[in-house]
Amino acid sequence: MKSNPFVGRYFFHFHTSFTDGKLTVSDYFDFAARNRIDSLIFLEHIHKVPTYDVIAFTRTVRELAETTGVQTQLGFEAKLMPGGGLDIGEETLKLAEVIGIAEHGFPDDRQLLESSFSRTLDQFVAGMADKTFVWVHPGLWLKKRRIGPKQDAGFGDMLKEAQSYGVRIERNLRYGLVSEECLPEIASELLVVGTDAHVAGDLQAWSPTK
Repeated sequence: MKSNPFVGRYFFHFHTSFTDGKLTVSDYFDFAARNRIDSLIFLEHIHKVPTYDVIAFTRTVRELAETTGVQTQLGFEAKLMPGGGLDIGEETLKLAEVIGIAEHGFPDDRQLLESSFSRTLDQFVAGMADKTFVWVHPGLWLKKRRIGPKQDAGFGDMLKEAQSYGVRIERNLRYGLVSEECLPEIASELLVVGTDAHVAGDLQAWSPTK
């Protein structure tokens, strides 16, 4: 059985200079040391054809984890694909301990979104018991279209289905998602907090009490 990485003073969901972040991997380890953070849970952007050297990224994270003693989980944020599946290659998938499911870049087709999400849970998530899955900034697809979660009956169904597969639901500090009105629909043991940090100023949003 896989362990729960979201315990103690954890810092989750942040992006580095390997992609569109302004902070280096080392900067995050320094931040962890200054704030007595128990574990760093990386969640770097990824595509099936990576735009950066994933092996170099992985090596850097692991080397700093060993030298600093900070517990570390290697994770990647992958977009939901039309028809089901995630935009992450097999080799990267093997490296990942945590996988973020992001629906915000999905095409403008509500019915396809729901069916693709359901198919991904059934055919992708269910078969990978050794991975921790998190639905990151859930509802961002709706927010970009100025649709409130309570105005969309299918969103509540997606939240329920994700939790039935043990997918964790992120309370994303950058976007305020999942929204306050949806929090009662989420099991406390499946709710996690993510900063979605890109720059130094984003680190100020983090608090061990959130």
